[in-house]
Amino acid sequence: MARQRTKTSKMQIEDAFKRLEEIVSLLEDGKLPLEESIKIFSEGMKLLEFCQKKLEEAQKTVQKLIKENARDWKLEPFGMSENSEEEAPF
Repeated sequence: MARQRTKTSKMQIEDAFKRLEEIVSLLEDGKLPLEESIKIFSEGMKLLEFCQKKLEEAQKTVQKLIKENARDWKLEPFGMSENSEEEAPF
């Protein structure tokens, strides 16, 4: 039986990602009863929301630090540089 662990108040984002991976694996396996599948799907949605909030907070912090400390810097999509001819993935 799958365990449920959704208390995110002290959870690290890495732990949330690991649990999300476990949930996806359990759901993809297709061996859980419907009720249990719904419970862990709900847990996964809560973890997803938690992760999105943490990532948004981190992005805002980085943007603030760049504004405060780097007058000549500019934000670019991750992995891109001025002389890169690749297209951004988003």
